[in-house]
Amino acid sequence: MARKEKIITLTDRDHELTFRIREMPATRLERWLIRFGCALASTGFAKSFNINDGLDARQVLADFLLKDGLKSLGNLDYDKVVAPLIDELFTCVEQKVGNSYLKLTPDLIDSKIEDIRTLMTLQKEVISLHLGFFGLGESLNSTPPQAPAQNSPIRKI
Repeated sequence: MARKEKIITLTDRDHELTFRIREMPATRLERWLIRFGCALASTGFAKSFNINDGLDARQVLADFLLKDGLKSLGNLDYDKVVAPLIDELFTCVEQKVGNSYLKLTPDLIDSKIEDIRTLMTLQKEVISLHLGFFGLGESLNSTPPQAPAQNSPIRKI
């Protein structure tokens, strides 16, 4: 079974850049989500929501990430907590150069991407691919997520 992947082409200051984003293995994504959840919990973000009052937990997470996430994460140690989470997301990204795909490591990003908007769009696509099951794919993109194929092991809950 192949992992999900998407290929996107972005314009970065008049240069077209093509990237392939490959899904993390399930156990690695689980560990990433646990570390991310622990970081969020330490900000106290959950105090402002009562999921038992009928709120959709997926929507709460999506709203938090898209609206308040960076502000709340500002209370965390960037070098020890935030940067490693961001860097790990980029381990799933490769840039197309000629007919080959080369890993886009955190050290190489600045030599490949000049515009912050390009970087943010790439981050949005990585998050959408990995966290679409939380409903974030719909929140981050204009197209709604597609229903799983009939032979897919994923069931709607």
